[in-house]
Parts: sequence; C-alpha cells; structure tokens
Amino acid sequence: MGLKNRIRERAKKSYIVRKLFNWYCTKCFKRNPQELASKDYKRVMGRELNWANPRNLIEKIYWLIFNTDTTLWSICADKYRVRDFVKERGCGEMLNKLYGYWERVDDIDYDNLPNSFVLKTTNSSGQIIVVKDKSNLDVVKTNKKLNRWMNFVYGLTSAQLHYMHIKPAIIAEEFLENKVEPSKMLVDYKIWCFNGVPESILVVFDREGENYKLSVFDLEWNNISEKALRVDSPHYSGINVLKPASFEKMMDAAKKLSKGFPEVRVDFYDIAGKPFFGELTFSTGYGYFTDDYYDYLGDKVDIKGVKRIPTKDIISSIKIDG
Repeated sequence: MGLKNRIRERAKKSYIVRKLFNWYCTKCFKRNPQELASKDYKRVMGRELNWANPRNLIEKIYWLIFNTDTTLWSICADKYRVRDFVKERGCGEMLNKLYGYWERVDDIDYDNLPNSFVLKTTNSSGQIIVVKDKSNLDVVKTNKKLNRWMNFVYGLTSAQLHYMHIKPAIIAEEFLENKVEPSKMLVDYKIWCFNGVPESILVVFDREGENYKLSVFDLEWNNISEKALRVDSPHYSGINVLKPASFEKMMDAAKKLSKGFPEVRVDFYDIAGKPFFGELTFSTGYGYFTDDYYDYLGDKVDIKGVKRIPTKDIISSIKIDG
C-alpha cells in the first residue's frame, strides 16, 4: 500500500477527519453523486470512469447503480432481509443462526446472547464485531462503536446508492469458527456470477485485521491467480488453497441466488464440509484484479437488455441530511 493510501486509511480511523470527510461527501452527493463514484474510481484505477460506454466490471456496476432499478439489491445487501431471500431461493439450510435484531443499540440484550456470537450492522459491508467470549466483552466500547456505525451513511462516499436505502439496524448471529485452525479466521469463498452463471471464485484467507490474502480459481478449481490478480497488490498470494468439501453445494446455491442479476458475488464459508451463506455483494471493493480480468468480467455483464430508469429519478429517491 502506497504512502497516500496509508494516510487515507489512518485518516478513516480519526473521528474528526471522518466527520469532515462525510460532510464533504454529503455536499458532493447533493451536487452530483456520480462525481463521487468517478473520483473513487479514478483514485483506485488511475483513469476516468467511462459512463457513456462502460466496459469493465466496475464501470458496468456503477452504470447499473445509476441507470436501473436496484431495489432488490438493497433487499439482498441488507444483512437481515437477505435471509428471507435466501430461504425463498431454496437455500435456507445454509443460513447461520440468528440470535437477535435491534433497531437501537441500547436495545441489545447481551444477557440473552450466547457466550460467542457476531454483531453486524445490516446496512454495510465489513462492519462486524466478533465476540468469542462474552465475559471479556466491553459493552460500553462495543455500543459506542455500533452507534458510530449506525450514524454513518454507508454507501455515501463511493456512491453505492443501494446501501443508502437500507434501514440501519444490528443483528447478532452465530459465530462460525474455523474447525481446522481455530486461531485463524474462516476462509471466504466468493463466487462471481452473471445472471445465474458462476464464472470464478475469489478466495480470501489468512485474515488478520485489515490484512488478508487472495487467490483466484476457475470452475474446475484451476489456480488462475497470475492471470486474474495484480501481482503488485499487497493482498496477492496465488497459493493453491484446497477446494472446499462443500464446493458443489456452493456452486448450486450460487446459481440459484444469482439468477436474474446481471452481476453479483455470492459468498460462502465451509464448516466441516457444510456450506454456510455469507452475503450477496453487488458493488465490490476493487483494485485487486488486473485490468484485463476486469475487462473479461465486464464482458460477462449484459446491460443491453436491462430496463433503464432516468438517473435523475434514482438520485432523487435518496434522502440524506447535512
């Protein structure tokens, strides 16, 4: 990670800097939210986002956000409401246990939660608190962090508009443990799909805080990391991760859950040979694939047959304070 990006990441952890940045993004959003998307894209990719003729995966994702109905994206990106969607698609057995749902942090009933669990905000990605032993939990500190997350308009800074339609809430779910290596986080199997057709699997492993490693495999579990990933990325690994025992079940579920979406990433975990649903991701973080592979995945996204909605109508549906 370069010096500029390191400074940016540290700044995110400063409350004052975050408040100022959010204020700036709110002003930019009200003026032109596409400007925020363009700036984020240029920061990561080093070039302008082609709105008129989107080519690669990320350009087409932004095109879909600003030109189509993403109501179902909002439902499926909601960590709570997606559970009903998964059940409706016949994959309910892959959901982990739900212990609670709260719309206010002060309503969380810690006494009735088990010794280990995971807290998540429903309207975001990556805002997770893992509790392995409740007796060691600092409730005051935890609630303070959750309140900060709840008051942050997720999706604002990079114009991921579908997140901005999700009502902020908190859920507690079962803590899924790595049975093979309990000291390590679970391996994350992220299957890229295009209208019900899986294409490749991004594997995330050896997570430690904000650090993690990446490898990519095709549908036959051939390692295509050198082709797909930027070797200069700090997350590049290319290690031959073992194919999960539940791989075929993951693939079957990914087909069911991604049907009807021009693009979506379907995430799973494998626990002792059983697949567990992670999340549906429509607007991924980016910068780790090669330009050629982003173009390749972009070719899989068919936007010609998608019903368009005037961008002004989409933008006017977003209400933010500030």
